[in-house]
Amino acid sequence: MTTERVMHLEQALAAVFAAAEQQGLDPIQLRRQAIGGLIGNASWRWVAPEHVPGAIAEIEGALFLVDPEPVQAS
Repeated sequence: MTTERVMHLEQALAAVFAAAEQQGLDPIQLRRQAIGGLIGNASWRWVAPEHVPGAIAEIEGALFLVDPEPVQAS
């Protein structure tokens, strides 16, 4: 994957968190639900187990772009 594409995906995920917050959703709760789905939701079949840690790190990083306050442990 190109560096440019990685930057686009990072910005897109940050935009999703920002839009969710503008719609009145709690980005921290959205983060928790997404991570929970990555870890244990069998219906999320597109998630390869070896990619889960990296995906979680990207979620954390994107949320930090939107809200630089430390993310509370789930």
